[in-house]
Amino acid sequence: MPEAPSPYRTPYTPSPGSSTTSPTVTPEEGKADLWGYFWLALLNTLIIAVAGIGAWLYVHHSL
Repeated sequence: MPEAPSPYRTPYTPSPGSSTTSPTVTPEEGKADLWGYFWLALLNTLIIAVAGIGAWLYVHHSL
């Protein structure tokens, strides 16, 4: 007699590189990753802003 399927379905995709985390990632690790992405996004924004302002100053004040 075959077993009845479990009503539980895992929310994680089995393929690597998916947008969901693996089941082995703890909530603390997930929060640390989110904070890391936040600071990285802030740093990237700062780099783009400084480069844009620098380019604007170079173009408008080098005449």
